[in-house]
Amino acid sequence: MLKPLLHKQNVYLKDEKSLVAKVPHFNGDTLQFSLGTALELLGGLDKSLRRGDEVWLKPNFNCSYAIPLSTEPGMLAAVIEILLDYGVRVVVGEMSGRADWPTEKVVANLKILPFLKRYGVPFVNFQHEEWVEVEIGGEYWQVIRVPRCMYEAQKRIYLANMRCHSSGRFTCSLKLGVGWISAEDREILHSERDLTEARVAELNLAFQPDLVLVDGRRSVVEWAGRGPYVYPNLIMASGDMVAVDTEAVRTLKTFPAQKSRIQISEKDFAQLSVAQKHGLGSMDYLIVEADAHLQTEEAENLDPASQAVRDIL
Repeated sequence: MLKPLLHKQNVYLKDEKSLVAKVPHFNGDTLQFSLGTALELLGGLDKSLRRGDEVWLKPNFNCSYAIPLSTEPGMLAAVIEILLDYGVRVVVGEMSGRADWPTEKVVANLKILPFLKRYGVPFVNFQHEEWVEVEIGGEYWQVIRVPRCMYEAQKRIYLANMRCHSSGRFTCSLKLGVGWISAEDREILHSERDLTEARVAELNLAFQPDLVLVDGRRSVVEWAGRGPYVYPNLIMASGDMVAVDTEAVRTLKTFPAQKSRIQISEKDFAQLSVAQKHGLGSMDYLIVEADAHLQTEEAENLDPASQAVRDIL
């Protein structure tokens, strides 16, 4: 039986507090630009990666449905392009949710594999990997079963969405761990509803990501994680799961809902409080925020070629 890995040190800090980068993203903005801006606000990939690293991307292919229930292919492609340009090797790994698996069906419906092939990025279906037991010694879990490849990964980046959830109250980066626990442990996770949120947090005792990227462009705030869309229009990034998830919750709270389970204090969210108690992150953090692109540049700020085109028009 394996032991949990040492807690990943969050390298994205200022004044000893975790940073959460928030970048407004509206129609017409490119994901590569918004993601790049978020990474620049944090201090860049150099803080957490080295060229030549092998980076495992953990998206959310929970089901065959569109954002915010699953990672949007354009978001995944933009992250892959940024990482490949930086000079790392990329692997994508995931295992779909119980309600919609097998994973092969979900990734086919989401049309993921064709563009991964074009980028030369392999996809690993955790369902077919070697599973190992990790003795995490939590209050709500003693042992969980995880894919050896994720346990042994050199670097990990999580691609999370943010929305409300019927059993977890909300889902963002902490709950991505459900995608790399065994089917048997998923049954345990949902066996006692009152414990689900705390159990979600403790999954992350086995190992943690080096970086979290959150697609907050579209979400839902009804209690079941379904219903009318709301549009936070955000891209977020952090090295701290608790911090970025807390900011996701605070953002979702600003949208009205007929039935909601998130209008409570953040300290009463078991996902957040249990994760913080275990040293997996902090609800006390700093936000670094970019301005939205609300207008084009003034003429005097254009380069000569752009000015020439403008003069012709």
